Amino acid sequence: MTETRDPASQEAANSPSTTDADDLRVVLDDPLSLESRDDVERVVAGLPPAAFVRVARRLREEGRLELLLPHASADQLVSLIDLDAWQGDRIDVARARRWLMAIGESWAAADKPRGALVDVMYAMDPEFWTLALFAETRIITLDLEDDASRQDALEVLAEFRVWETPDGFFIIGVPDDEDGLATLRVLARVYEDDLAQGRKLVLSVLAALPSEIEETLLRFRSGRLADLGFVEWRDAVALFRPLDYRVAAEAAPRDFRWLGGDEGSQIAPFRGNELLRRATARLPDGEHGVRAREFLLLVNEVIAAQRLPPGDEVVGERAVDQTHATIALGLELLLQSRPGHPDPDGFLADRIVAIGLRDVFRVGYGALDKLRRAAIALHRSMRVSTTHVGSLLDRPWGQALSALCRLYPELPIEATASSTRPIRSLLDVARATERIAEGGALAALTYLERGYGVDPAWIDRVDEPEKLAIGDLLRSAIIHALLPGSVSRFAPLTPGDLAWAHANLLHAGALVDEVARDFSARCDALGLGRYTKVLSDNVLTRLRVELLGLEFDGDTPDLVRVGGLVTIQSVSMWITVEGKN
Repeated sequence: MTETRDPASQEAANSPSTTDADDLRVVLDDPLSLESRDDVERVVAGLPPAAFVRVARRLREEGRLELLLPHASADQLVSLIDLDAWQGDRIDVARARRWLMAIGESWAAADKPRGALVDVMYAMDPEFWTLALFAETRIITLDLEDDASRQDALEVLAEFRVWETPDGFFIIGVPDDEDGLATLRVLARVYEDDLAQGRKLVLSVLAALPSEIEETLLRFRSGRLADLGFVEWRDAVALFRPLDYRVAAEAAPRDFRWLGGDEGSQIAPFRGNELLRRATARLPDGEHGVRAREFLLLVNEVIAAQRLPPGDEVVGERAVDQTHATIALGLELLLQSRPGHPDPDGFLADRIVAIGLRDVFRVGYGALDKLRRAAIALHRSMRVSTTHVGSLLDRPWGQALSALCRLYPELPIEATASSTRPIRSLLDVARATERIAEGGALAALTYLERGYGVDPAWIDRVDEPEKLAIGDLLRSAIIHALLPGSVSRFAPLTPGDLAWAHANLLHAGALVDEVARDFSARCDALGLGRYTKVLSDNVLTRLRVELLGLEFDGDTPDLVRVGGLVTIQSVSMWITVEGKN
C-alpha cells in the first residue's frame, strides 16, 4: 500500500520545532499540564522522541491522550511506535493496535479535517498499519451481484465479531476481545476519514505478506533508532572499550559540530556526584546544549550495548544513572593525571569540550573493565558457581561477583537480594575490589591444601547443589578439622560429629578459642591474614549460631533440622548410590 500524499502536509508534519528546557521539564513532570496551556502546539512539537514517548505513556495511564496525540508530528508518532510497539525484532501487535486506535480516536476527538488521519497514516508508513491490523483478522470480499454472498460471509465468520465496511465491499471478522475491537475501531476511523483510503487499507491487509513487511519495517526502524543513539549491538558495544586516563588527558580536541544542539535540548541538568556537577557548570557558553545532545545519544548507546529494550522508561532511567556514574568516575580518573592542578574543575571542563562525554565515559569504564576481568578470573579459577555466576559464594560475595561479571559491572545493594547500583567513584571501585578479593580468599581457604582442603567434588554429591554455598563446606570442614581422630580433610558430618562439636566447640554460648586460632593460622598460611577478620566475622559467627541452634532427640542431633552444614542427610542420595556400587 504505497501512495504519495500532499507534500505540504508532509512537510508540516515533519517540520522541526524547539521548546525551552523549563517548558520541557514542566511537561515531563506533569503531562496533564498540557491541558491548561495555550501554546500546546509549540510545546508538543518541541518534545524530543524519548520525551514524547514518556509523556505519551503517562497520558495513556491517565486516559488523556487527546491532550498530546492530535498535536504530534508524524515523526513523533513513528518514534512512539518504534519505542513502544516492538518486542525485540518483532512488532507487538497488541500494543501497535492500541496506539493506532488511540491516534484515530484522538484525531476524531480533535475534529481534524477529513483526510488528516490518512495523511498521518501515509507519513508514518501505511505498511505498519497494514501489519498491525493483519493478525487474526479475517476479510471476506462480497460479491455485489450475489445477494447471498453477505449471508454466506456471516455464516463463515459466525465465531468472530463482524463488521461490514461502509462501502459495502467487505465483511471483516476479528476475535471478540480487546485486540479485535481495536482493529475494527482503527478501520472505522480510516473509513470515516477517507472512504477510498479505507478500502485500500483493507485490500492491503487482505493481500499482506507479513514476514516481508516486518523485515522491511525492522530495517527502517533500526536506522531511525541508530539516529537516536540506539545503534546495533556490535557498534554500541564499542562504547565499552576502555580508554586510558593518561591518553585521554593529552588527547587533541575533536570536532563535535555534527552534534548540533542548543540550550533548549537540555531536558534536565547533569546530575551525579559533586565533581561532575562542578565540571559541567564550568562548560563554556554554547556547550551545554551540545553536551546535552551528546549525553542523550550516549544514554541510548548504553541501553543498546546492554541489549536492553529501547523506549522502556525504567530502563531509560537506569541507563541515565549508569551514564552519569561512569562519566563521574571518568572525571575522577582524569584528575589523577593532574595531581595538584590549580583549577581541577576548569581542567575537567576543558577535557569534556576536547574529547566529549563519550570518551570520558570510556575512561570511567576502564576501571569497571578491570573489575570485570578480576571477577571473571575468580569465576573461572575457583569453583564458585553452579546455577549462575557466584552462586556458591556466600553473601555478600556471591552478589558482588554476579554483578561485577556483567558487561556493565555494578555494585550490589547488600541489604537486598538482587538489586545493584552503578559504580560512581574510586571509593566504589575500591569497595568492589575488596569484595572480589574477599570472595577469592573464602574460596582459597575452603579448597586449597594449606586451608581446609575441601575437595570441590563434594559439590556434585550433595542432594541439592543449587542450595549449597562454599561457606557450608567451610564450616563443616572446620568442625571436621577439630574432630579427634579425623583422618580425612572433609566428610559429611554424622550425628555423633555434631554432638561432639556442640559439646566441645562451644563455651558459654561462644566458640572456643581453638576454633579462631586454627582458622587464623590457616589464613596466615595462605597469605590471607588481611582477610581473617572479615571472613571469621561471616563464617565463624554463623557456625556459632548453627551449633547453638541444633535440636536434639535425646543425645542425638536431629539432622533434618540442621541448616547450613553438610551432613550425611545432605548427601543421602550419593551415599545410597555409593553403597550399591
